[in-house]
Amino acid sequence: MWTRPIITTALLSMTLPGCASVSTQLPDITLPQLKSEQIVQEASAFAELSRLKADLDRVAFPVLRANTALCPKTKYDIGLQTHSLKSYSKALRPAAAREIAAASTPSIVYVRPGSGADKAGVKAGDEILNEDNKAVSATAKSLQAMFKDGTRKIRIRRGADVRDVDVEPTEVCGYPVRLSMSGTVNAYANGRSIRITQGMMKFVKSDAELAMVVGHELAHNTMGHIPKVVKNVILTGFATRYTRPFELESDYVGLYYTARASYSLDNVEDMWRRMALINPRAVARAKTHPTSPDRYLRIALAREEILKKRAAGEPLVPNFIKDNKAPDT
Repeated sequence: MWTRPIITTALLSMTLPGCASVSTQLPDITLPQLKSEQIVQEASAFAELSRLKADLDRVAFPVLRANTALCPKTKYDIGLQTHSLKSYSKALRPAAAREIAAASTPSIVYVRPGSGADKAGVKAGDEILNEDNKAVSATAKSLQAMFKDGTRKIRIRRGADVRDVDVEPTEVCGYPVRLSMSGTVNAYANGRSIRITQGMMKFVKSDAELAMVVGHELAHNTMGHIPKVVKNVILTGFATRYTRPFELESDYVGLYYTARASYSLDNVEDMWRRMALINPRAVARAKTHPTSPDRYLRIALAREEILKKRAAGEPLVPNFIKDNKAPDT
């Protein structure tokens, strides 16, 4: 059997005149060819990124809007996203500038159709200005304070034209949903926001499945799971079984969030059968998360519970225990 000391000794004993090289004649490409292909692939990648961001916002917005009564924190949304060069990694900034007009100052990169910003005539490429006429991001605290005070005007710069426009904000759950540039099939919450990966966006088969993923992560935030998980892990010496109930609760509460946003719940649990195909270990072994069969069955039961409440005209509110009651909405 090979051991680490033997391998280390063998490597140290080797005397090489230079680094090893390949044994075949590789095709030659020129630097212009490489640069040209890089531009082609960057253009495709940013077009796909823009499409996925728009799809995620379109699906997530109804979930955030429909559940304000169950969210401990809310904010005002006017239906736009801003970006700047700093929104992207250094390696991607030249392409972001070329493909989607990212600049050193914040500008609007996306306007949701039918939103307050859209109805006000705001367009991608515009800049939002503060009281000092400096460009600010859509998440600027000054904007939230302004909307909270009842102000409905924002200042927009389009080229050399500066104008004030009336917008109608919408109150939503205060946990922004963002796209993560990763191919892994994942989603996560940190108590302040929600991240959905590009891999997850491509894995889901319907808007309802994506809404369920958003609802699950929203539940982690609204139910205060992050500090609870940290506490349990520390107190139990990193015993992972104490994190699983929070995942099941997020499945349960998140499905209510999905239903309250008027998404169909038909067969949404099937997503966990597909998950089993890409993560077979999770079929029989539970670690930080429950097994996929466990989640499949519980989501199916939660769906039946929700449908019965809907048929009876009852409020679509999760069944809270003890004194942890939600508003009757």
